[in-house]
Amino acid sequence: MNRHDFDLFQETSLHGNMRFHLMLHEYISDTSRPERVSAHWHEEYELLTVTDGHGVAHINNRRFEFGLGDILFINSGDLHSLSAEPDTPLGFYAVDFGRELISSYGNDDIQQKYIHRQATGGLLFRDHFRAGDADCEKLRAPLEEIRRLYREGASGNELLIKAELFRIWHYLCQYPATSVSPEQQSGDAKITVIKDVLQYIRLNYNRNLTLGTLAQQFYMSEGQFCRFFKSQVNMTVMEYLNYYRIGAACDMLRDGSLPVSAIALDCGYNNISYFNRTFRKYMHCTPKEYRTEAGKTGANKI
Repeated sequence: MNRHDFDLFQETSLHGNMRFHLMLHEYISDTSRPERVSAHWHEEYELLTVTDGHGVAHINNRRFEFGLGDILFINSGDLHSLSAEPDTPLGFYAVDFGRELISSYGNDDIQQKYIHRQATGGLLFRDHFRAGDADCEKLRAPLEEIRRLYREGASGNELLIKAELFRIWHYLCQYPATSVSPEQQSGDAKITVIKDVLQYIRLNYNRNLTLGTLAQQFYMSEGQFCRFFKSQVNMTVMEYLNYYRIGAACDMLRDGSLPVSAIALDCGYNNISYFNRTFRKYMHCTPKEYRTEAGKTGANKI
């Protein structure tokens, strides 16, 4: 596991590249933790197919259960996370792509009726398609084909992958969301604030951040801030801060030669014993064991 696996916050790295803005990734989560994918957002669209187990999705202010074979659509900019009960398996593959990959350069009918309308909120897509339903199965076929082509090698298959993306967009347009709940409408301001909080933690995780510091930064009482953060992120703020710090420590242990004590300080831990206990809680090993194993395999531990 590394910081990328823990929490991407606002992802600044491109999924794919500017010449072909698409990436497919496969994920099998750690069953010892309830939070499987912590709250983050990115500019790309995401289509996620559940390949193992079940869990709960949190997309902006909406919360719903999903199961094996379900497909989730995550809109550009949506704050989202996934959780599951401990010891419950959860695996998926996700296709992330930029809007420009399906946009027209001109102002033609396709751009106006199907792309621009969705981007500006005039066309609302559903975020949950249940396995076995006809609409879900129509989405599954092109997603599986993209998965196959991507594994084969995206280079040389760009046209076929793009064709499948248009099929997917067609079906998303065919089965739109019928309405937006009042809770979703009233939650936009909260989403804006929580994104600012996550960004602040990302930029300042190595400082002596306390509950009081964070609450003051965002003009709330400590109690109000605790309730607000937990309601939006599904973790307490200190759980989340430790979550991100340990991910950062994994990056440093894997990619550098700094002593463990220096890494602890660089990640905001002034007490090496507390750092070691926290690291073991999340990683099920000591920092030194993690570094040794990462050096042997050259792979990220999830």
